[in-house]
Amino acid sequence: MSDDISLRFNNSEWNEYPLFADKYIGWIADMPEEEQVINIFMELSALGVAQPLSSNILEFMKALPACAKERGITFSTPSEIISKLKSVDSVDVPYPMSWTDEERDISSFLGNILQREAFDKLYSVAERVHLCQDRRIKQDWDYLQASNNFRFMTTKNTGMHIERGIYDSPFDAFTNYMNIVGDFISRVNAQYPEDIDNEELNSLLKMISNQNEEIAALNKELAALKNKSAKAAKAVEPKEKPAKKSCRKKAEKPEK
Repeated sequence: MSDDISLRFNNSEWNEYPLFADKYIGWIADMPEEEQVINIFMELSALGVAQPLSSNILEFMKALPACAKERGITFSTPSEIISKLKSVDSVDVPYPMSWTDEERDISSFLGNILQREAFDKLYSVAERVHLCQDRRIKQDWDYLQASNNFRFMTTKNTGMHIERGIYDSPFDAFTNYMNIVGDFISRVNAQYPEDIDNEELNSLLKMISNQNEEIAALNKELAALKNKSAKAAKAVEPKEKPAKKSCRKKAEKPEK
């Protein structure tokens, strides 16, 4: 179902070509009732790169929700599915795997020395990244782990064209990535002194965190005491006595 969109959509030799949204949704609707979840996995590059815009791939995607609604099919996030449905079985996955190439393993991502060097370099600061609170560093950490960063460096001979994005060769991809990772590591190390190892840093940050929590609790307690003291002072404050009225009368003028 995924490859029908990602790989075959624009293939005029495919026996289901051309593929329309109502036909695609029909395949899903005709599946056995016990097939409650259909997973469709695609890279963003499927829309406009693997399948050119001239193939009307965007129009196909736009039409899917309306066609699905007509057949009573809904879309859900993984979290929503987990909350709605019970697991029916377990899957044993003893080795890492992917859907890339014939081997369906991770050799396209970590199969050569360039890829492993880049991977090890990035994960050399994993603990420090997890400890830091910088939002931009966390975001860039996610970007740098994207599988395509390593896929661009592959030197596997699969007999098929390998999409390398903006790079001409795996060495170009490696050089650019390592420059970026080097800058990223400098930013991570700038957060904390480099001469402190990860274990010592973790202990230090925990101590600081505990101190901050303790200070916050004390400040809260102090504010409560100040408020209580102010209320007590107001309760014992003497009330103002009303001003006494003068009993003296104004002197009357004598009549003529």
